[in-house]
Amino acid sequence: MARRIPSNNSDKLNAAGLDGNGELQLDRRSFNAGTLVAGTSALVGTGADTAAQEEPEVIVVDDFKRNDTFYHGDMWESLNPGYWKVQDNSLRRRVRTRGDRARATGFPYHYRTHNRNNGVMDAEYITRPPYGMIWRRDWQLTGAYSIIARFEVLALPTETPGFDTSPGQAVMGICFGANTTMESWTGGAKRGDACWFAAVRDNQTFGVYDHAKDTPTTATANSESECPQLKAGDQVVIQLTVRPEDAVSASVTAELRIGDEAVTVACDDVQQDLFAHGYFGLVSRGLLDFKVTQLDLIPFDNTPLDVELNQLRLAIPLGHTLQQDDDGNWACRFVTVMRDNGDETEIRISTEEKPAEGWEAVPAAGSAPIITNDFRRATSIVDVTLPANPGETDLYYTIWKDGENVTRDPRSGYLGQKDYVGRLPQLSAPYRLCGLSCHAIHGQFDGGNAGKFQENWVHDQPALSAYEHLDDYNFQIMVWEDDIWYLELLLYTTSVDDAYLQIMTAIAGPTSRWQVMRHWNVLNPGDHDYGMDDVKGPEQIAIRNRDDLGQDPAYMGRNFQIVQHLVRGEENPSATENPKRWAAWKMPNQDFTLMMIDARLWRSSQDTHIWATEGWGGDRDIYDRTDPTRSLLGEAQFAWLQQVITTDTSPMILLTGLNGMHTVWEPSPKLQRNRVVADYAGWVKAGCDRVIELLATRDGVVSVYGDVHNGCIMTNTDHNLIECSFGPIGRTGGRQVKPGFGRTMVDHDERPLTVHALYHREFQSPDLEKRTGPQYWNFLEMHLDPTGDGAIQFRVRNLIDAPTDAPRGGGSLSTAREKTGRPVACLLPQIKVIPLADVRFQLLDGRPLRGIRSNSDGTLPIKGLVDVAAGESIVMTTVKGDQAFAQVIKTLPLDG
Repeated sequence: MARRIPSNNSDKLNAAGLDGNGELQLDRRSFNAGTLVAGTSALVGTGADTAAQEEPEVIVVDDFKRNDTFYHGDMWESLNPGYWKVQDNSLRRRVRTRGDRARATGFPYHYRTHNRNNGVMDAEYITRPPYGMIWRRDWQLTGAYSIIARFEVLALPTETPGFDTSPGQAVMGICFGANTTMESWTGGAKRGDACWFAAVRDNQTFGVYDHAKDTPTTATANSESECPQLKAGDQVVIQLTVRPEDAVSASVTAELRIGDEAVTVACDDVQQDLFAHGYFGLVSRGLLDFKVTQLDLIPFDNTPLDVELNQLRLAIPLGHTLQQDDDGNWACRFVTVMRDNGDETEIRISTEEKPAEGWEAVPAAGSAPIITNDFRRATSIVDVTLPANPGETDLYYTIWKDGENVTRDPRSGYLGQKDYVGRLPQLSAPYRLCGLSCHAIHGQFDGGNAGKFQENWVHDQPALSAYEHLDDYNFQIMVWEDDIWYLELLLYTTSVDDAYLQIMTAIAGPTSRWQVMRHWNVLNPGDHDYGMDDVKGPEQIAIRNRDDLGQDPAYMGRNFQIVQHLVRGEENPSATENPKRWAAWKMPNQDFTLMMIDARLWRSSQDTHIWATEGWGGDRDIYDRTDPTRSLLGEAQFAWLQQVITTDTSPMILLTGLNGMHTVWEPSPKLQRNRVVADYAGWVKAGCDRVIELLATRDGVVSVYGDVHNGCIMTNTDHNLIECSFGPIGRTGGRQVKPGFGRTMVDHDERPLTVHALYHREFQSPDLEKRTGPQYWNFLEMHLDPTGDGAIQFRVRNLIDAPTDAPRGGGSLSTAREKTGRPVACLLPQIKVIPLADVRFQLLDGRPLRGIRSNSDGTLPIKGLVDVAAGESIVMTTVKGDQAFAQVIKTLPLDG
């Protein structure tokens, strides 16, 4: 039912609370007398108190009278917050943002492999900004209620290159009946799971619509009507009222008022629990520029929820930044993210979890300004000086914003609310690390009701009891690998604000925040973390520097800045230069090194003519994946890796970031033009062969990675090189195993392997036993002990597992350092050097061979060298502090 009230019906308009200028002048009595609700007694129910019927309470939900900010306030939540900002005492629609032409593309191969547009990616495209919904966290409405929103139109959509501004695209109104405050963007949900919204459009229509579809779709057959054309300067009031008809059904009435005219539409016999119960808020779509000056609610029997938020979204102690200065002081870098702007972040660090005189008495270890700019949202890069050697003791920290301790997180995850301060675990042997990957916190969930826009669609973790036993593992370091936060999975983020929301949803929920802030962290991002599936090679540089390749370069550029800012702690990273993310983190006791490798951004192209033959059609191969000139890491990074492997003196080295050197997954890499297999390091055969050869030139080197959505532990038996994968966490899609997969096998490139464990979406062992039990969300438990015999242990764990449970995947790996790497080809003479010194070996021409740290008695913990013949003269240098010695020694035969 729809009706239009003529402009001369001024008595009714005034009775409903609109003054002569079209401004809303609502009070309790005027609401009761208004035309919209024709008898408020029906709203409050039969037999209700007469006075209550006459004077329903009108609550000002928000009048937006606060300082200008990108942040909308604690009680507002949005999947795409970049649509909105607080400005000039109003909630302003932010019409254009950096990267707002972001497009769901993936790498160009998707157009062929997914059969899109006849396999040809069109570089010219039209952007149609989807819905931007912003919800109140503190109200979940049921029964009778009425919502009143006041708007002012600032400018109508104008023709904008690259955007669809056709009439009807733009929307402005009230959304209601949501199951989750994360509903927004495109539709695609089942009817009844999506919200409804009462909105005016820029094509002279007003109505009640269903968000289950991408385009405005009427909620019922007659829930749309003609209305006056919007124009700049219009004062607009929309009132949405739900009136129960019985225990099941309700009527939904929406009224639009523009100047002296009003339009009413109504939906009768609406199922309350599906369409009227839930969160409410505001909705926008298209390029209509407007502001909201006030939002009111008549709640009747509804009461607000008690919602308290953490003002500190997250603090990340970056492990790779830990170092000791010339004066012996230890320092590291933190990245902090606040909810809103401020002046300064301060970090206080203590050797006590509960300092005797309180945290107020602990001096600041470091401070930094809180910055918001074109790629930052209330972040700080804080360099701190630690009060003690982190190799000798645990350290604890609190985060302060403008003099207030904001460390606490009052939110409750599935494990309950946790009261904690930050912790930096002692970094000493045995080293205990946790590998995490493919971290998606929406969709699949073992608690049910996780379909699109259902109440658990976005959740704290994919399993109700995820990480219940995490503290029992006593991990020191969280290794966040490839697909840490899936920057484009929920939506292609069209603003910096949207990007931060996605990142914080993934790693700053109640449980993940606790994980990050109670451990040292290494973050090694992958393709999805930059906001584009399969992005790699020189093409990703081109995408950030050119505007004719079918993706918004501003979107990709600011994503690269955000990622580099958060994972490396850089103040002002480049949007266009290729980031040099490789790093080696040596522990304080000099006995273990954790290396981060980038196997995506510096590799050679999959195809020299990729844009001509792949993205825009064509079917001929340019050259083969086994071409010997192919590079996996780029020359600069490989040279660095070679230098570290041949000179680092730690007995054990763990590498992260080489995603799948051994080709055990399907499709076969011999399918030259397949975008899936080309995404993994193993597709670059020559590059992988070179890396494998290098890593096995010494013992104690292990490679671990994420991204493939499978947990697996294997050993290359030619080189005794261990390679492990881990994940997913909330995102299935694990690659199929190759034909002939088993405990003893060869990969597609004929490398012999022993597979110790396989935890797969279909299988639970290398014997391909069908998987049973819970969903296979997993992490990798890593133990590396450089002392004694050098114990190395790896286990695949489900998120719900305790350390005492049997490992997943049909096995685990337990070995010793000396059993890794290729066998030595010669022995070293029995020599004693300075105790606990750095000892390095090199050929007479200066080429480095390897490094090691001497034992406490001055002996060497290695017997010989790999790939060095007996009788070879080599140079041995010994360095400790300001002491240095060099001598030439001659290697011995293995039977000498």
